[in-house]
Amino acid sequence: MAKTGMERLKELEKEIYRCIHCKACRFAYSGEPSREGIGEFTGKQGTVLYEGMVDACPAGIEYGWEAFWNAGKIWIARSILSGDLEFSDEVRDVIMPCITCGQCSAQCENKIPTVDIIESLRAALVESGVPMIEKHQLVDRLVKELNNPYGGKADERFKWAKDAGLGKYINNKNAKVGYYVGCTASYRQVEVAIATAKIFEQLGIDFTLIEEEVCCGSPFFRVGAVDTAQMLMRKNLEAFKNLDTVYFSCAGCYRTITIDYPKWMAEDEKLPFETMHAFELVSKLISDGKIKFKPNKELKGKVVTYHDPCHTGRHFALEMEQSMIKESTNLMFDMRKVNKAIDEWFEIPRVILRKLEEDVGIKFTEMYRIKNNSMCCGAGGGVRAGYPEFSLRTASLRCDEANAVKADILTTECPFCWRNLSDANEQYNHGMQVMGVLEMISKYNLLDIISK
Repeated sequence: MAKTGMERLKELEKEIYRCIHCKACRFAYSGEPSREGIGEFTGKQGTVLYEGMVDACPAGIEYGWEAFWNAGKIWIARSILSGDLEFSDEVRDVIMPCITCGQCSAQCENKIPTVDIIESLRAALVESGVPMIEKHQLVDRLVKELNNPYGGKADERFKWAKDAGLGKYINNKNAKVGYYVGCTASYRQVEVAIATAKIFEQLGIDFTLIEEEVCCGSPFFRVGAVDTAQMLMRKNLEAFKNLDTVYFSCAGCYRTITIDYPKWMAEDEKLPFETMHAFELVSKLISDGKIKFKPNKELKGKVVTYHDPCHTGRHFALEMEQSMIKESTNLMFDMRKVNKAIDEWFEIPRVILRKLEEDVGIKFTEMYRIKNNSMCCGAGGGVRAGYPEFSLRTASLRCDEANAVKADILTTECPFCWRNLSDANEQYNHGMQVMGVLEMISKYNLLDIISK
């Protein structure tokens, strides 16, 4: 039987009570107060200091008040469980403007799973009868009517594939490998979907696009509409159940199906297929010496930086950390083992970028905040839909960091990050080009296959 939000919150009670309100969660590099950076840089919204510990919680930076920082929200969860506080519109309006980026959890010395707690708190709030904000009600209605939150027609979900000459992969009955495209790449950032599918085709992968694909449910797990999310989850599990492997180009979809589905499924259920992001595949092929890249005069000398999406970066790292700690029988668990595994995870997309630097001639330059300390793009947690101005201001702060290293191209590997960073880049005149890593490989025809 599926779990309720309050059940999930009660499961997390011990973790909630481990919060000592130390406030390390508000910073990036909270354990490295003297970390060297690039010094002061004047961004589009004022001077930002990129040196040492830096305020890292987007909601805390935006609103300032204690309750909007993570420690405040954890104590709200504690008060709800103890009965000292009841759900209300006022509580909703404090816990909803949170991008659930997980930066707070990454900094926490007590290893508290803050994202799980905040999402479970939101689910319990919705179950209590407090209405969602209007914009979240709108996307909830749209997904129930059309199976996507953008209002796109079902028969146009794979229009991009037909237009790009990839129609033969729709419902390819013989394939045991699927490409889960997601709503954003299907209806908005079709460049990402086309690039990913064309790379699969170049690599000789016999894949299928499942016509019954619906929204993964990520926006609804994030905002507490768990019934809607689980309804979508059931549809996708049924649609993809006969496949061996499912590839993703969307960080949010990948995170949701790989991490969230098992948490909200019944205890005796498990995913019927393996999951992998497309950048993992490309990175592995590079490491195995099976592909390389062609030189490109247009890209040569361009400064390229990389934004770690929270959903494929920090969220997977945090899940890895929690799993390794739970599986350990040693109370004196060596965190160096965890940190090594996490760093190896974050290195996967960087294998691609360093190979592009070697073969193509780009100059790959890292921003100050990277990997587990990476600044969020501002789009997740229902914030882009519910609080668009806050979302874009956060994206602009991230673009400031790319400007600070003189980036010509800001890359990422998530269509949702792509959209928000691109919009902020234009609205705040950051003057860069924003694109996905795989999109860049496809757009400039860089792939050079050595052996399949």
